[in-house]
Amino acid sequence: MRLRDKRGVYPARIYLDHELLDAYRKGMYVEPLKGPEKKKQYAQRQVYVIRWRPSQCSVDPIEEIILDNNDPKHVIGKLSELSGVPAEYIYCTEGQSFPVEISCLDIENELKWYSISSDRYSLGVYNKDGYVMHYKDNRERMKKLTDNERSEIQEAEKARLKRIRECKSKHEHRNI
Repeated sequence: MRLRDKRGVYPARIYLDHELLDAYRKGMYVEPLKGPEKKKQYAQRQVYVIRWRPSQCSVDPIEEIILDNNDPKHVIGKLSELSGVPAEYIYCTEGQSFPVEISCLDIENELKWYSISSDRYSLGVYNKDGYVMHYKDNRERMKKLTDNERSEIQEAEKARLKRIRECKSKHEHRNI
């Protein structure tokens, strides 16, 4: 398990075993882990990653990586290691706050995608734990959806976004 700050409904800073805690902090929670803690140093950053699969118009379950620095080559190398996709085909997005509210129907065109050859500073947004980024294998082509498939995705996305907004709303009302 790990202890981390909570900012609204968003996961924030992870506390390491050797760190002292501020007893006056109100927003903290315990996060269950699937294995041992991967973050070993304060300077490392924990980032949630979601693999976008354009050929299926779907996303894989959320995973996490630990970043040692903000260098795009390091970030893309970690994603390549996680996915098995060669680094030259990995494209990824800047970090976003958790939870992600973008629809699968909008991921391809509304997010800005970066490659290993992109501007060196374009991914330098991972200065906090708990950010979310999407990544993809750029060799995949976008699936042509039927009207029925598009409707099914829209309904599922509407229900998912409603749950996210209800969770945020409940939290905001508790803090009033």
